[in-house]
Parts: sequence; structure tokens; C-alpha cells
Amino acid sequence: MESLISSLDKVAQILSSLLHYLSNTILLFMTFLITFNVIGRYFFNQPILGAFELTEQSSALLVFFALAVTHQYKEHIAIGFLVDKLSVKLRHSIEGIIEVVIFIVVLVMSWAVLQEAFRMMNRGVTTSDLSLVVYPFIIVASAGLLIFALTAFTNSLKHFVKVVSTHES
Repeated sequence: MESLISSLDKVAQILSSLLHYLSNTILLFMTFLITFNVIGRYFFNQPILGAFELTEQSSALLVFFALAVTHQYKEHIAIGFLVDKLSVKLRHSIEGIIEVVIFIVVLVMSWAVLQEAFRMMNRGVTTSDLSLVVYPFIIVASAGLLIFALTAFTNSLKHFVKVVSTHES
């Protein structure tokens, strides 16, 4: 069982790291795009066509890619003043249950976002300036949520293993 958890955790870490690098690349792209757009608009009265759309789509991807990494490294806000005072077993039990709830909610969100992508695909929705097809961005966002769900699932398994293996007197 622990080798399965270790394998799942390794896959989640690899995918989260990939999303981390992609989100960093997107952030760099956005930085250059916004900078050159401001320079072009201010000095040459010629903004970059579609800069707003590209920034909008990139921002969405950035958020969905960062979720899994943030969860993996526990960089999100957590209020543990109550749970931290509990016994080790009870703390891991509660944290494992919370991770399962996160897994289920994010999995449902990923499915709903994917369904929205298919609706957008069927309607042929595009952006206004560049006529970019919108659904691929939404599918990629759904994949980011799926990796977030996998991270929560592996975290829950690790907590439950600690519940079983912890011996309190």
C-alpha cells in the first residue's frame, strides 16, 4: 500500500512541478506582454492587439496551474489553532478527511469545467480581438484542477497511513 501511495505521490509531484514551470513561463510571458503593451500604448500610441485577451486567458491558466503546487507545498492559508491541539492520530484523521473533501470537491469542479469547455466548443466561442478559440484554455484549466485533486488524494492517503501507523499511549 505504501509503495502505491509513494508512486501516486511521485506522479502528483512531477505533474505539480510541471504546472509550476508552466505557470512561471506564463507569468514571464504576461510580464513581457503587459510591459510591451504599456510601452507601445504610451510612447507609440500603438498597443498590442489582443493584449487584454491574452492577459485574461493567461491569468486564468496561471491560477489553475498554481493551485496544485500551492496545495502540495501547503502554501495556502490554514487555520489550525483547534486541530493543532488534538492528538496526532485525531489530527491526521481530521486532516485526511479534509483532504478527501477537497479531492471530491475539486474533482467535481474539474468535471464541471470540462463540461463547460465542451459547451464552448460546440458553440464555437472565440475571443473578440484575436478570435482565439476559448475551449482549449478551459480544458487545460480542467487538467490543472485534476492535478490539484490528485494532490489532495495523495495527501489524504498519507494522512490515513499516519493514523494507522501512529502508536499513542
